[in-house]
Amino acid sequence: MNCVQDILSRVEEIKPLPGTVLRLIQVVNDPNSTIDQIVEVVRYDQAVTGQLLRIVNSAFFSFSREITSINEALCALGTLKVLQIVMAIHTNTLLSRAQRGYGLPPGKLWQHSVGVALASAALADHLRETNRNLLFTAGLLHDIGKVILNEHVAAEFAEIVRKVNEERISFCEAERQVLGFSHDEIGAQLGEKWQLPASIIQGIRHHHEPSAVEPHDSIVDILHLADCVCLMLGIGLGVDGLSYRADEGAMARHGLRESDLEKIGVQVLVELKRVSGLFEEGCLELRGE
Repeated sequence: MNCVQDILSRVEEIKPLPGTVLRLIQVVNDPNSTIDQIVEVVRYDQAVTGQLLRIVNSAFFSFSREITSINEALCALGTLKVLQIVMAIHTNTLLSRAQRGYGLPPGKLWQHSVGVALASAALADHLRETNRNLLFTAGLLHDIGKVILNEHVAAEFAEIVRKVNEERISFCEAERQVLGFSHDEIGAQLGEKWQLPASIIQGIRHHHEPSAVEPHDSIVDILHLADCVCLMLGIGLGVDGLSYRADEGAMARHGLRESDLEKIGVQVLVELKRVSGLFEEGCLELRGE
């Protein structure tokens, strides 16, 4: 089996996200959805309901009274935090394994993905975008292609790095030349398999090259800049991040300066510490290998 065929076969091997999570993504990202519709998605999934209520009632949140229903959890936390918790539960196993091909030890890809999700939502607030739930989801899944390409990148690492250094091209472009695909394209194919919203798939596919999208897409721009914020902070910085720079066009389109990204970075560090605290408190289990 050649490299391209092998990579494509791995897309088929990755298990889909649970149906409850996929449906929750669709409903939460629909601006016309109601609290009742969100509750309806979650309430019949005993595992998600149990985990969510256990987390909400943990010492970490310290509410003055016990939260006994999904409705109460949504009222207490808001839809974005509920989405954060449910997505964190169901992606930590997939994203927490070591990605040796990218120089990421156990847990670092998950940490980077959560950081980009939080930065995406924060940038949406800063720019007064209304789709912060969608951006959070896209941020969490933007590097999912690395899970599939990891072993191939490791096998061809020396050649990829040689191209980056000698030909002055991006890590993604070197991936394409050596492997036939880059992790962003493979991630988008996985998103298509999971039937994610088209805007999330586009964000995954183009998050390294936002100015290549015509017409320009604010979701792609924000996802790219959120990734830059986290790399600037060293959150999940692997070998591919060393040659990664913020797209000047994306910055200009949104009237952003480097100081704006620095402020967003402070918010991300605070929020990431909060999310990581859920694992440290034992509310969630962080898996790696």
